[in-house]
Amino acid sequence: MSKILIVDDYSGTLETLKYILESSGYKVKTLKNTLNIYREIDEFNPDLLMLDLLLEGEDGRQICKNLKTGFEYRDLRILVFSAFSKRLENYESYYADEFMEKPFELTELLGKIKSMMELQLVPDHRQ
Repeated sequence: MSKILIVDDYSGTLETLKYILESSGYKVKTLKNTLNIYREIDEFNPDLLMLDLLLEGEDGRQICKNLKTGFEYRDLRILVFSAFSKRLENYESYYADEFMEKPFELTELLGKIKSMMELQLVPDHRQ
C-alpha cells in the first residue's frame, strides 16, 4: 500500500484529503505544521509528500527545496499545492515534482497521484 504524507495548516483540507485518499486505497498521515516534518518522514517513510506552499509562518517552497537538495530526501516525490496560482509558478525551481491548484478537482488529483506513484524517479535510498 502506497503511503502519502500531507502537510497543510488547514484542518478541513487535511481531513478531506485523508478521507478521499484512504478511500482510494492509500495509507495517509497528516501534519498541521512542519515542526517535526523530517522525523515524520523518517518514521512514516511516505512514497509521496503533499505539501501546501502557504503554511502558517513557513514557506512551503523553501521546505520543498530543502528536502529535495539534501541527500537523505532527494528521492521523495513531492506534490505541492496552493490556492494561489502565482505561488505554483516555477514549481521546478524549488524541485517539486508536481503541483495542483486548490480547490482540487477530485479526478485530476487522484490521476496525478496515481501517475506520481507509478513514476520511478530514482531508486529509493531511504529504506
